[in-house]
Amino acid sequence: MKTLKSLIILIILINFCTTKTFAQAGTLDPTFGENGLLVTQALTFNNRSIILEDGKILFFTTPNTLDKFNSDGTYDVSFGDHGRIVHNFNGQISDATTNFALQSDGKIICTAAYEPLTGDFYSCVYRCNPDGSLDSSFGYNGKDTVYIDKLNSPSGIVVQPDNKIVICGDVRKNIYDDKRTFIYRLMPDGGLDPSFGDGGIVVNKHSNDINSDALIITHDGKLIIGSTYGPYDDRPSYHLESFNPDGSVDAGFGNNGIAQFIFGQVQGGIWASEMKSMILQPDGKITCSGISGQDLFQLALCRFNTDGSTDESFGEGGGVITHFQDIQYLKNSDITLQPDGKILTTGFAKFGVNILLLIRYNTDGSLDQNFASDGIASVSNSPSSIVPTSVHVLADEKILVTGVTYAPPGSQEFIFLSRFNGDNVLAANFKDVKAFANKDAITITWQTLNESGTKSFTVERSGNASDYAGINTVPAKGVASSYSYTDKNPLDGISYYRIRENAANGTNTFSPVVKVVFNSTGVISLYPNPAKNTVTVKGLNKNSTAIIKITDMQGREISSQNFTQSSSAILNIRALAQGTYFVQVAQDNKVVRLKLIRE
Repeated sequence: MKTLKSLIILIILINFCTTKTFAQAGTLDPTFGENGLLVTQALTFNNRSIILEDGKILFFTTPNTLDKFNSDGTYDVSFGDHGRIVHNFNGQISDATTNFALQSDGKIICTAAYEPLTGDFYSCVYRCNPDGSLDSSFGYNGKDTVYIDKLNSPSGIVVQPDNKIVICGDVRKNIYDDKRTFIYRLMPDGGLDPSFGDGGIVVNKHSNDINSDALIITHDGKLIIGSTYGPYDDRPSYHLESFNPDGSVDAGFGNNGIAQFIFGQVQGGIWASEMKSMILQPDGKITCSGISGQDLFQLALCRFNTDGSTDESFGEGGGVITHFQDIQYLKNSDITLQPDGKILTTGFAKFGVNILLLIRYNTDGSLDQNFASDGIASVSNSPSSIVPTSVHVLADEKILVTGVTYAPPGSQEFIFLSRFNGDNVLAANFKDVKAFANKDAITITWQTLNESGTKSFTVERSGNASDYAGINTVPAKGVASSYSYTDKNPLDGISYYRIRENAANGTNTFSPVVKVVFNSTGVISLYPNPAKNTVTVKGLNKNSTAIIKITDMQGREISSQNFTQSSSAILNIRALAQGTYFVQVAQDNKVVRLKLIRE
């Protein structure tokens, strides 16, 4: 637990020197905007942002507007009308609930509440092409709506690896009705997925008030809704609901699919909490962020293990509260992870005007004393207020925080961007980093210009350009050299590689990220294996038909399905008894038989 006697409001200036040093992490990057800050002339409301593969920044600025910026904060004039595109629908898109995500092909999935001028609010999803135009192949002329009850408020969205779209949120009969949580799944081009829940939809009743805010998909395809549960001022919990890939309750998670963390459980008096965001760690643990407090909201984090139990190794009994004094109000908005597992969260504190907060925690929940001022960076744009909505770790490990700024309260809001230094600037000692498919493998090559003080190099790989894992380390040669490594077990589809330079003094720098597409046609595999409900067959040739059969150990056929125009196939194995089976794949005059274990 950390208490700050006062929070100094300032913009930190960065000193430069000619020797090879790194600016302190958490200080503003003076090479971006004006001393690290950039305010656009674009009107906005409650915007969120995503970093694209090429480093450009995509904003969902209002419920029907997309803005796109270059990495330096200038508008990408090739997108829409000089960087902005507005979509008009026959009805009203609500300002209150907006979110968006990307498909693997770069298409943009947006969700919001939609009122077709009837008084009812539908859960709406619309899809845009990478250039921002509506994708008419999705739903009905680019839009798909789902009606569960009169007031549907979507809040979270994820796109599965098979491009099916999952939406969660809250639903009520009227404004006085208790909220229920919903989760539904759409097919890749729209329409409810009948294999999920009840006709594509799952609705959960609760005995208390609930407000959902986030949705994640785990490494094994399970779906978890994050909510605030309980009366606002009576120790509400950070509340997670876990579902299997078919929409059934994940009974092995928490207490019959529900996990909770309650701040202030042992203290007396009124204790209020609100969960705002959560993130899945590479090890499968779930870190949640929000606010909590007895007399005044403070920043709050908690962490759950993969089975929904509280991670007692995190903070104090699984939770962390970071206290600020002399504030009028405090709000949390977003959370993300650095490649080294450190946690970044952003929000704002009100001292007359709202100032931006960026906080970094170590993996155990303690404040990182090497970041900004005792772990906390604060930025004022006085006399304007700042309300951050998204935080990102960039490819060079600098940190981008985006949001809105306005002055005075109630006036027009503009898009705001700020960039902070990470632990290291992009390494200048790499050149010609390349990755390319090489038969059934991927080869990564790179050259160095200087290896003074370098101990070794680690090849790191990611399937989502965010979560990197080291796959091989080679010792440094001590002089400028060329290197090569072959990844003999590459991921199917898109992979991202980078080289981590490991210095003898314990610091690291990173090469630029390179992207490569690997089509593992002919290399058939099963994932996961063992499996419980579904198993995915990877490595199919999408240009020909695959006949996939499941047989028992004696070779007796249990099921047979044909798959076309797909590099993977999902098999439903819920009806199988526990035991060992064979999956037989016949394609292109070849037959591959793989052993499958049903848990």
